[in-house]
Amino acid sequence: MEMIRNSAKALVCQEGRLLLNSHRTSDGELYYDLPGGGQHPYETMEEAVVREVLEETGLTVEPVRFAALAEEIFTNQGMWERFPQYCHRCMHIFLVKVLPGPAREKSELDFQQTGSAWFTPEEAESLPLVPLQLRGRVREVLSAPAPIYLGSLRRDEVCM
Repeated sequence: MEMIRNSAKALVCQEGRLLLNSHRTSDGELYYDLPGGGQHPYETMEEAVVREVLEETGLTVEPVRFAALAEEIFTNQGMWERFPQYCHRCMHIFLVKVLPGPAREKSELDFQQTGSAWFTPEEAESLPLVPLQLRGRVREVLSAPAPIYLGSLRRDEVCM
């Protein structure tokens, strides 16, 4: 079954820092991703980003604005066979703010997630960050007066 996965991703900003989830591939490579994940049926993108951030970080957030859109298509046959639900996705990226109150227990970590850490936007731009289209553009997305289309990217590598 072919599908396009809608993902809600969050730029979680607090006190000038950005929260990123750390991940390790099956080969041990470290990369960072925005908190977030797949939209459930009948769930709005705003509801999805709030739920996903809570599950992965324990933080309760509120969307501030839609910030960017990125599309990713894996073209590797092995990826299609192993992870068909992740091979074509549109990532809707929201700027969110952390609401007051204590963090809750993380209830559902993202695939290969090992933790979460805060970085300045400048530091985040130098990390192995996904989506790849966000690399070197974090400050641009955070300061843009309107949402940015980060583009579509075809990827041939096998990852995960």
